[in-house]
Amino acid sequence: MELIKKVFTPVSATHLKYLSGMLALVLWLGIPLYAQKPLKVGLALSGGGARGIAHIGVIMALEENNIPIDLIAGTSMGSIVGGLYACGFSGHEMRDIVHQLDWNSIFNQEPDPKRVLVSKRYGMLEPLLRLRFKFWDIYLPFGLNNGQRISEELFALTAEANFAAQNNFDSLVVPLRVTAVDIATAELLALGRGELSQAIHASMSIPLVFAPARVDDRMLVDGGVLDMLPTDIAKQMGADIIIASDLEDLFPLGKEPKHFADVASHTLDITIRELKKKNLKLADVLIEPDLGNHRSSDYSKLDSLIQAGYEAAMAKMVEIKKMVPADYRSGSKGKRKLDRGLLNHARIEWIQVKGRDRVRLSVIAGEFPLKKGDRFDKVKALNGVKNIYATGLFENVWLELKALSKESVGVTIHVIEKYPRTIGFGLNYRSEEGLSGFVQIVHFNFLGWGERFMPLVRFGDWHNRVGIEVINDRFFATPLVVHNGIYYERDRPIVYAKGGRQLSHLETERAVAQFSAGIQPNHYLLFTAGLRRERVWLEQNPVLRLTNQTSDYWGVYAKMVFDNTNDRYFPTSGIRLILDAVSVSGLQSSVGETFAKFCGRFNANLTVLKRHTLGLDLMAAGSADDLPVYENFRLGGPDDLAAFHREERWGKFAWYVRLNYRYRLGKRWYLNTAGSVGQVAQNALRLDVPLRTALVGVAADTPVGPFRIGYGWNNEAREQLYFSFGYAF
Repeated sequence: MELIKKVFTPVSATHLKYLSGMLALVLWLGIPLYAQKPLKVGLALSGGGARGIAHIGVIMALEENNIPIDLIAGTSMGSIVGGLYACGFSGHEMRDIVHQLDWNSIFNQEPDPKRVLVSKRYGMLEPLLRLRFKFWDIYLPFGLNNGQRISEELFALTAEANFAAQNNFDSLVVPLRVTAVDIATAELLALGRGELSQAIHASMSIPLVFAPARVDDRMLVDGGVLDMLPTDIAKQMGADIIIASDLEDLFPLGKEPKHFADVASHTLDITIRELKKKNLKLADVLIEPDLGNHRSSDYSKLDSLIQAGYEAAMAKMVEIKKMVPADYRSGSKGKRKLDRGLLNHARIEWIQVKGRDRVRLSVIAGEFPLKKGDRFDKVKALNGVKNIYATGLFENVWLELKALSKESVGVTIHVIEKYPRTIGFGLNYRSEEGLSGFVQIVHFNFLGWGERFMPLVRFGDWHNRVGIEVINDRFFATPLVVHNGIYYERDRPIVYAKGGRQLSHLETERAVAQFSAGIQPNHYLLFTAGLRRERVWLEQNPVLRLTNQTSDYWGVYAKMVFDNTNDRYFPTSGIRLILDAVSVSGLQSSVGETFAKFCGRFNANLTVLKRHTLGLDLMAAGSADDLPVYENFRLGGPDDLAAFHREERWGKFAWYVRLNYRYRLGKRWYLNTAGSVGQVAQNALRLDVPLRTALVGVAADTPVGPFRIGYGWNNEAREQLYFSFGYAF
């Protein structure tokens, strides 16, 4: 009271008594005496999958009207949009980001083909079904997708801001919390520190769809399991006014389910609706964009989603402005600034690996380009993550950056190893050839270097094989590759007369033992050479005028592969070059027992205007020696010379040039056209009388492999229909 008396000395005692009473009332109401408490506007963003893109439109409307956002709480897709905004991205910048993302590939858990070692790409068969074993029990994954590529994209977008904030989400441009649920304890977490990209990854890990994300040794799933609209988290963060954007697509009350899927969906929606009731009451302004029947898994029509969010927020703007005073909307407060350039100037103080069990440390270190003492480089770091994941030894790989100061950073490479025993079952169909299949056991990494022990049984009408291969793609974590194998195979290709009339099957059997070694200086280049010992049995065939023959060979072979294409079956970019040479010496002196031959294949691809892909294929092969009939080169079919039977033309010399055009009709469907010129000859590499062929067809990239149907015709007035499905092997 002494201070009050001093300030108001001229007033009477009556006035002083009155003022004292007013002061007591102010203190009782909790109103600050000297300054008003700063107003805090919180934004709560729900989940909703692809529908969550509409949150961007909501933020754009708030920005346009100078509505300040002082804190954000996000769940699932809301954590992604909220996290990007908290990192300093504006609504317009986020709109550009979602348009630049390749949504077809971001949910693909297969590694980038260009980062898989060539020896692995060409050394493993692609199964229709692969079973993985944990010891002797079948291992079932925690989700349909491991979220690897999403994790990589999130790191690329958030790493600089999170480092500048020193791993504290309160120090981002806008304070942030993302929700996640500990699947072991059922605890709802509001994550506010640590690796931001991994926290967001956890928040959007929808159970069964995505595997749980690991944060601080916890297995976390989508926060929407317990908190679909995190207004309660915004309130805990100190929000005075909460603007909530709710995009969850729940079934209308009163609508009866029509089938099993509806019952399951409605049951889940009932739970979500009950969990949301109390949180909806905490929202001062509720924005509910009208997204119609847009599915949560549909990442098309992004602009319409953003526009719907914008329009819904604008419809609530009068209500929002009534709650947020005009002087607070003036923008005088401003946003916190972050120096995103700090990270790429920080020195790496240490690099550690967590989660490693059998894989040797040198295998991981050899794929990560940064070392202790280097300046951190985000692009190189991400390339390292992708390289490590592409080894095929890990379920997930991600980085955690520890901000030690503004000038130094610690790097933790987190890995989750795969269980090393698998059985793959393959099946495909080719018109004329029929059904083929295989069973392949792969036991990898049994010594810790990533080596593969692979027994195989392959069966079909044309080709059968039983064998074992042992391959080490990075011998003792060096660029060396070693390949050993022993196998028995039986071939029954069809021999055709002129005009395509079938004569008979040429039946041969081989027993082969081989050893090769080579070098892979990078992921797309391989040089290898080796020795092969084989015995070949040629069966008697009166139609082809062949008698029973047995031949024993020693062979020397060499191979060079350059392949930086981005897909094996539907490449849109890159070059593939394969050169093969073999020299064989028979253990018996007779015609065809000693020979050499060479084959080169080239493929290039270029995509323009996103949907149009142009391709060029070249092939040339030949031998100066007399070849055994089963060693002749073979052409014919939809992949080289259309309108001929598969492998119809045989000879010592072969070549073709093929131009391809592919148009992407939809997400996975394509229209194909191709034109070829080429020839197969017995006596010389003839260029003067080429065969001319054309092909038109459709193809689809399906979960069980490519599906193709094509129709071909050639200058011999022949036509042929082709059909195939499944991976090639």
